[in-house]
Amino acid sequence: MKSNNILATDLDGTLTRGGDDPIKPQVKESLLHLKNSGWILILATGRDREYLMRRSDIKWVFDAWVTEAGLAVYLPSDGTYRCFASDEWIMEIKKLTKFPFIIEKENTVAFGIHFLNVVKRELQRIEVDAIFRSNKGLVMLLPEGINKAYGVMEALKLLNVNGPIVAIGDSEIDLELFKVARFKATVANAEEALKKEADYIASQENGDGVTEIIKSLSSQNVSQWLSLQKVDHPRLFHIK
Repeated sequence: MKSNNILATDLDGTLTRGGDDPIKPQVKESLLHLKNSGWILILATGRDREYLMRRSDIKWVFDAWVTEAGLAVYLPSDGTYRCFASDEWIMEIKKLTKFPFIIEKENTVAFGIHFLNVVKRELQRIEVDAIFRSNKGLVMLLPEGINKAYGVMEALKLLNVNGPIVAIGDSEIDLELFKVARFKATVANAEEALKKEADYIASQENGDGVTEIIKSLSSQNVSQWLSLQKVDHPRLFHIK
């Protein structure tokens, strides 16, 4: 198994402002510079594979896509795809699409948080177990134990690599990802819950903040931290 430094980053609100906002050319350039330096790049997002395939701005940038907040992994290089939910679970969850407020994804569904009680009652009625992952007003349903951290670790297995992980995010759904990261960073527009756990908070928002973080990775302090053998060490310093 190869050993590499690994960058796992969120998309909406982190690399971009969200929606269909594309990755800025200078942000893409900084990511590709990191990749050409031997880093493994993983996109960890709530978006599904079908949506990402329509976006030319991320094509060939990332070694792996962790989609639907950890529910699936896709390797663009050879088309390998793994979903970590059973066909039965997906089939039952998709029954929720009878409600007009449900947003259908490739392997699950999402909905506005104000519909949470309605969905909970329906899940009880059809006797399906699911956990609720909230992300800026939207809630996604996932099987127990599935999150971005799980997806990233499975992606590394498929890539046959390991090494220290740098995680970049902006919202609470990225907290699990922080738990497996050796260095945790946020953009300036990140939620406070994530900033409290971060080792580095960028002074700029979205993609400009990611570029700032990538530049910081070459600093001596961060390089020394990434060279440590253990992931579960206490923080050695805190950059703010």
